[in-house]
Formats: sequence, structure tokens, C-alpha cells
Amino acid sequence: KGDRVKLPPRKYYTVQKNDTLYAISRRYRADLKDLASINNIRKPYTISVGQRLQIPDGTAPERQASANQAGVSKRAQEIASTSTPSRSGRFMTPVKGRVISGFGPKQDGLHNDGINISAPQGTPIRASENGVVVYTGNQLRGYGNLILVRHSGGWVSAYAHTSKFLVKAGDKVKQGDIIARVGQSGNVDRPQLHFELRKGTRAVDPKSLI
Repeated sequence: KGDRVKLPPRKYYTVQKNDTLYAISRRYRADLKDLASINNIRKPYTISVGQRLQIPDGTAPERQASANQAGVSKRAQEIASTSTPSRSGRFMTPVKGRVISGFGPKQDGLHNDGINISAPQGTPIRASENGVVVYTGNQLRGYGNLILVRHSGGWVSAYAHTSKFLVKAGDKVKQGDIIARVGQSGNVDRPQLHFELRKGTRAVDPKSLI
């Protein structure tokens, strides 16, 4: 008898109300174009409630890269128990530069959950507020080198496409501390910072808070 090759089961997702293809790609850490291609969806990537989508191989539901995942590791538990400093007031702009992509819907069904600021390679990136670093890494597709900082009141700030980390998970930072350097990691074609502010899981336009 010949050897049997066991293929992994295909994964599917049923479109719910208010879903977008971009949001689904983010949830499963899938490339938007791969997700569209495998399901024969063309621009502007229109989908409908009840539609069954195949998820590309090698993807998994996106977990919030935060320290609230109890039991993930002893280190994660330590970070989760680290007290969060009180905020100083308003958030500050983390890097000086020109905003090249604002918050909100974009072409081809995309949505920017933050703002993108153009700045020279190596420009210092500063903590937008007092907080605790809960993640440094590059596991989220497209973001390159990413830092997440937890703030009091349920806020989280995100700093993507960096070239160098100057902090690590568990570090406490003060507003204005240099935490990274501007880079071109991830899916970008020039040095820039992608900056997000989230209240819980909801993305908020940074320009309304800084």
C-alpha cells in the first residue's frame, strides 16, 4: 500500500453583519490579496452576509497582542500584573513628521485604524503617554516591528514599522521617553510610523486625542 498523505482541514469563515474583507484578513492574520484571490473576490472586495470564505492555509485567528492572555506564559502573567502608571493628560504625537495616511476608510475597501507619519529612518519615536510596554515583536502580518503600550483607563497605543526597539515587554515608560526608531519594516515602501490608539478593542482617531 502506498503512503497516505493527510492534508490539514480547510478553514472557513461565514461573513457576519458589518464585516469587511479587510477586517477578516486582520482577524486571521491573512494577507488581504491572498484572502481575496482564494475566494475569487475582486476589487473593491465586496462581500455579503452569510457568504462562506475559505481562509488561506497557515493562518490563525488573531489574538490581541496584550498581557491579558492568562496562562500564555509566566512572563505574560508578570506583565499583566504590572501596575499601569497614571496618565499625564492628553496623548502626544510620538514622532515629528507629515501625516501621509489619515484615520478611516481607504480605497479598495481598506481601513486605516490609525495614522501614518512620514519621518527619516532612525528618527526617535516617543511614548505617547505614561504606560507599560506589553508587546514588542513582528508577529502581526504587515506591521513589521511593532510595540504596544498599555495605558490607564483601558487605552493601548501601537507603534508599527519601527527599525529598532529601545524597550522590552514589561518596561514602564513615561510620556516622551524614546521607545523605538522610525523604520521601514512591514508592508510599507518608505520610512514611517504607523500609530494607533485603542480604547479596549475599538480604534480611535489619534488626531482627536493629541
